[in-house]
Formats: sequence, C-alpha cells, structure tokens
Amino acid sequence: MDPTPVTVTFPAVPEYLRLARITAADAGSRAGLDFEEIDDVRIAVSELCTLVSVDPAATVTLAFRVAGGTLVVDGEARTGGRQISPNELSQTIIAAVADEHSLDTDDGVTRFQVTKRARSSRS
Repeated sequence: MDPTPVTVTFPAVPEYLRLARITAADAGSRAGLDFEEIDDVRIAVSELCTLVSVDPAATVTLAFRVAGGTLVVDGEARTGGRQISPNELSQTIIAAVADEHSLDTDDGVTRFQVTKRARSSRS
C-alpha cells in the first residue's frame, strides 16, 4: 500500500474528535488491523487529540501512514507555549493500547506519534 500520508486538520475542540476517531478507524482497517487493534488506535488517537486540544482557536493536524501491516499517526497542534503532558490515567491508557507512542512540546507546538502494528505482521 502507498505510504503517502493522508492528512486531516480540524479545530482543536471536542466536537471534532469524532473525525479523528473515524479517520483512525479507517486507516487502521487499511493497515490490516483487526477490530480490537482498530479500537486500540482509535483510543490512543482520541486521548492524544484531547490532550493537545487546549486552544479553541488552534487546529489539530493528523497524518496517517499505512505500510506493511503498520499504522503510524503523527499529530500536532499549537498549544500556546503550554508544556503538554498526559496525566497518569491518560499515560496508562495510551501505553496499553499503542505499540509505540511519543509526545513532545517545542516552541508552542505539541507533536505526538502513535504506532500500531497488526498482530499478523508482528515477528
């Protein structure tokens, strides 16, 4: 499958989180993830989008890359100089459902990445 990312940008407000979850589910399906794995990636993306949605005037941009049974989601949002870090519950949830993840803030922009691999492609 083509590793060219599919990107979506939406306002950093809760009403648009459904768009992130739907897009994550579609990308997960294209990556060959099973139902539980798709649900996992939806949860991780939703948690991270919620964390970076701190400025209603900002936008969240997600880039979904699918290749070889793997889905990688890169996200970013302007967070107005706030250092964004997950609380203990969010961190536990994200760690439980993602194969890999990161979250960093630099120059007022918070970026995250979530990786989920299909069980069938894991070695």
